[in-house]
Amino acid sequence: MTKDEEDFPIAFSMMVYKHIEQVERLLRMVWRPNNVYCIAIDAKTRKEFVEAVLSIAKCFDNVFVHPVQVDVQWGTFSVLEPDVLCMDLLWKQNRKWRYFINLTGQEFPLKTNYELVQILKVYNGANDIKGTFREANMDRWASAGVPPAGLKPRKGAVHIVASRGYVDYVLHNDTAMLLLQWVKKVQIPDEAFFSMLNYNPHLEVPGSYTGDVDDDKRMFLGRYKLWYPQDTCSGRIARNICIMEVRDLSNLVKAPELFVNKFFYDHHPLAYDCLEKWYHNKVDLEKSGNLEFDATLYRNRYITRDHF
Repeated sequence: MTKDEEDFPIAFSMMVYKHIEQVERLLRMVWRPNNVYCIAIDAKTRKEFVEAVLSIAKCFDNVFVHPVQVDVQWGTFSVLEPDVLCMDLLWKQNRKWRYFINLTGQEFPLKTNYELVQILKVYNGANDIKGTFREANMDRWASAGVPPAGLKPRKGAVHIVASRGYVDYVLHNDTAMLLLQWVKKVQIPDEAFFSMLNYNPHLEVPGSYTGDVDDDKRMFLGRYKLWYPQDTCSGRIARNICIMEVRDLSNLVKAPELFVNKFFYDHHPLAYDCLEKWYHNKVDLEKSGNLEFDATLYRNRYITRDHF
């Protein structure tokens, strides 16, 4: 690793439930000795899969399998719960990581670890968390009552790139605990909790956005994700999300986002293979001393105020 990477450890959570080969390949891409990883296994998965994950984790002193297996059901608190559990586990590790990124086993990095570090250094403590009020479905919150602590509802995404300070707030602040209980009563809690903490400036959550949630000054760059029918999908669709295939590769290798969601292991495996080869080629160039990376986009389009 470079000195920059050594000085900037990252914490990752990984929510997994099938295709151990794909999980292993993802871990191989993002693993670095100074980072730290929490793997959360869906309670519905087969015993053989659990044993395989545990076997892989035993090979490393910085990969941990969370002992609690949540039965994840779409649209419920169970989608959000594994990330919060992993935040807590990662917080307790003796590694002063700087940022937290949550992944699933069906995602893949579009940036190397070195590139991630350069981007996160530019973020300078700011969170990359999606949020809107203008496009929110108000019916989701109708039965939950008034949010605590004067919070205004926001719609976002479960995928986040969050500063250590933000994670500290999630785990240890009383308002965050009250909000966590409140979102259990809303529809699709994972699209409310993280964004509400990030887009209610009066809370002063570390790294949160202080402007208007709908001022259109930000790009959410944590995840490349195509939603059908809003986005053009070249192939298979699952839960209104486009599953990547070979025809998507030309866009993926140019995308500014940090990770792509999602790949199915048994759908267009050549696309997954090619992207893995492309990633390894970038790492090889870094090893040979080619460390040129232009972070201008991330500096100009995301950071809108000085942080810390």
